[in-house]
Amino acid sequence: MLPYLVAGLTTGSIFALAAVGLVLSYKTSGIFNFAHGSIASASAFLFYFLHVQHDMAWPLAACICVLGGGAVFGFVLEGVARRLAATPLTMKVLGTVGILLAIQGCIELTYRPGPDREVPQFLPTGTAFHLATTAIAGYRLIIFIVALAAVIALTVLFRVTTIGLAMRAVVDDPQLLDVAATNPVRVRRYAWLIGSATAAASGVLLAPLLPLDATTMTFLVVTAFGAAAIGGFTNLPVTYLGGLGIGVGQALLQKYFINSSGLAGGLSGSLPFLVLFVVLLVAPRLRRPSTATFVQRMSLPRWRPPATIQLVGIVSVLVLLVFVPQLAGVHIADWTRFLADAVLFLSLGLLVRMSGQVSLAHISFMAIGVAGFSHLAVDHHWPWLLALLAAGIIAVPIGAVLAIPAIRFPGLYLALATLGFGILLQQMFYSQSYMFGGFGLGVSIPRPQLGWLDLSSDNGYYYLVLVIAIAVAAVVVTIDRSRLGRILRAMGDSSTGVAASGASINISRVLVFCLSAFLAAIAGVLDAGTIGVVGGDGYQPILSLQLFALIMLTVGRTPWYAILAAAGQVLLPAYISTGATVGYALTTAFGLGAILFAITPASSRQVPVAVREFIDRRAPRIGRPGHRDPSSGTSTGSARGPEPARVVRVAAGAGLSVTKLSVQYGGVHAVDGVSLGAEVGKITGLIGPNGAGKTTVFNACSGMVHPASGAVLLNSRPLTRLAAPGRARRGLGRTFQQMELFDSLTASENIALGCEGGFAGWNPLDHLFSRQSQRSEVASRTTEAIELCGVTGIADELVGALSTGQRRLVELARCVAGRFDVLLLDEPSSGLDPLETERFGQILSRIVAERGVGILLIEHDMTLVNRICDYIYVIDFGRPIFQGTADQVGASQVVRAAYLGDDESPDMRDIEMNVIQA
Repeated sequence: MLPYLVAGLTTGSIFALAAVGLVLSYKTSGIFNFAHGSIASASAFLFYFLHVQHDMAWPLAACICVLGGGAVFGFVLEGVARRLAATPLTMKVLGTVGILLAIQGCIELTYRPGPDREVPQFLPTGTAFHLATTAIAGYRLIIFIVALAAVIALTVLFRVTTIGLAMRAVVDDPQLLDVAATNPVRVRRYAWLIGSATAAASGVLLAPLLPLDATTMTFLVVTAFGAAAIGGFTNLPVTYLGGLGIGVGQALLQKYFINSSGLAGGLSGSLPFLVLFVVLLVAPRLRRPSTATFVQRMSLPRWRPPATIQLVGIVSVLVLLVFVPQLAGVHIADWTRFLADAVLFLSLGLLVRMSGQVSLAHISFMAIGVAGFSHLAVDHHWPWLLALLAAGIIAVPIGAVLAIPAIRFPGLYLALATLGFGILLQQMFYSQSYMFGGFGLGVSIPRPQLGWLDLSSDNGYYYLVLVIAIAVAAVVVTIDRSRLGRILRAMGDSSTGVAASGASINISRVLVFCLSAFLAAIAGVLDAGTIGVVGGDGYQPILSLQLFALIMLTVGRTPWYAILAAAGQVLLPAYISTGATVGYALTTAFGLGAILFAITPASSRQVPVAVREFIDRRAPRIGRPGHRDPSSGTSTGSARGPEPARVVRVAAGAGLSVTKLSVQYGGVHAVDGVSLGAEVGKITGLIGPNGAGKTTVFNACSGMVHPASGAVLLNSRPLTRLAAPGRARRGLGRTFQQMELFDSLTASENIALGCEGGFAGWNPLDHLFSRQSQRSEVASRTTEAIELCGVTGIADELVGALSTGQRRLVELARCVAGRFDVLLLDEPSSGLDPLETERFGQILSRIVAERGVGILLIEHDMTLVNRICDYIYVIDFGRPIFQGTADQVGASQVVRAAYLGDDESPDMRDIEMNVIQA
């Protein structure tokens, strides 16, 4: 075993070096660099160019690659990362994926795949010493020492030095660091320079160990993702040990299973991604850099072409597609693949465009569908259509498994899980007999034979794919306009807000993954049918990155983005050239386009105003003024609208009851023994200084944190076992201190989801379908909430373009529209001027009077609290210190001491505390 351990420590040291740099840049910027492996690949090829092709001495060549190349990449990445800092996750991923594609395309344009290119070992190859009977070559010892020294130096830098302290601080609050006379841009630049240098160094050290190939090198360094996962994406020493462990594990697996033809044969190469996936499945908690939570809000409303323009466009495209066989000539197969890829992009759009989730494994779902269909249709002689549907169903449970990281760690870690899954599938499963086989022959994809109907010809198969593509587009458009579509679009803006409305977002996440996997598998079969025989080489994981970049670059709603993306993927290269060079050039172009698109402000990606006005003048919009309810289409532009559905009043004295609630974060008691009650039909205040634990009480009541002890009851029914959506469906609504609105939806759509979310519970069918009675209730409650909260004039406006006061009213109206008995309002007047605050208080009083709900109010505006609250609870440092009416609270010495720091009356504090406890 010893020689394998030594070899494993060598490669593991290289992986660890790359992983440590990756974690460093992630911790400092909050942006995970998916291009880390491509930087190593570019460095390896640059070293090959300098040292092998131009005979430059290796020390000089290595310095140029690591220090020069690393510096260039560091500056570029820091500039891109700075512009991506406040963008949504999809844009962060798009920017770094774009860098990967651009580097990959440039390398392949310069060094086209062909004969093996090798870099001779430039470090000493002689024996440095013997360990037992095993000779330890000098280059292995040097690699180990370099990696160990680097991680020690970076750990010391990060934990001891002033710049290291600044690196830890900049991700949490760069503005505060700037105020402290430390430039946050410079701090982040240092981190990116170091991270890029480690990636470049790993590429140079790895170059002599295997033949140079851009894709292989890129994904080999992606092994660092597994090491980063072991370190929790934050801990540098543990990340280093994780890299060593993965290298040793791979070497041992290679020793024992090198001749295995089963799954074990692919274990060695798949180990990093198995580790990554396991960590994401079982890790108790993974920390996310704080910067990732701050995103830009939309500054301009989205513009949609008038219905007449859209209708003309749809008819024109359909007419063109019907006559394609008469026009395409030799490109008929390319048009068929275009339709199949349109289905693929529709499936990917369900995740990326509709719900804001990042999937980097859709080419893998295509491969699963192709393999499943071939074995059913060819080996078991299933009918073509039945085999097609079964191939899609085979992908569904795999999509459900991939949705688990989406439930536990949505966002970045889902992107990592899907990318890792794609690589794992290729390395472990592609060569198995139940997929593409181990001999490189591929699988056959027959075309249907339906008697007199000739569907096996090129033209016949084209029309079959066209019919299926139209059907899929109709299904996806229907989903987009259904309850599930509204929930998914809202989740893309704020999953917390959706959960607070009562929707079981985990069911939505699993459901959309299953639907997307099903359609992607169908698209794979349709695409492969144009070729006839396909192998695993056609489903490389890097293609998933290109698919993601394309769907983000295209414009329009469903199905236009899918049509444009499919045209860029298939038709554009087909009509430009049939050579491989155009593919590499397009990969580069897509990568550069992705970078530019990601760093461009959202306001600049809008259709120019002049174009919008020109189209609107030439094609007036159908309909009349007044907003339309999203679930039923009922106009609510009138002053009052239809008679609202009245809330059923609960028994007198019912409401929210909290008993001895305690919440701990580590060893700190954020809330300690708080008891309170909020009756229906009354407004109850919860006040205290900043940091007193008020929002933590709300989070514990609404199920967003788990209390250490205590009980929460609503209408005498315990809520302890319910998550946030279940508590909302039980009748507990809330707003948030940092508003959780759906900025890409209109105000009326936001408000409607306050009611509609409650219908989307644990039954997946409730997410897909809605009954007429439910639609009527949503329309009625939305109309009433809009009128009650006074937002009729802005109902059609996108929430992202509204002022703070208007957004507060919309969030309140969303609560009012819900089927809630008690509303938890967290600083709802924050950001309002005195006149707006006074009007806001009148609205709250009217809501309680007309709806019979109870309100528990966190508020710092004591004028508002004194005017509208029937009873008030005061807490400080997480503990209750007083309760009573507004007059009693105002006269309390203990409350004054808490707010003003007046400790002159300790005896009075003790007396009042004893009274409260009694």
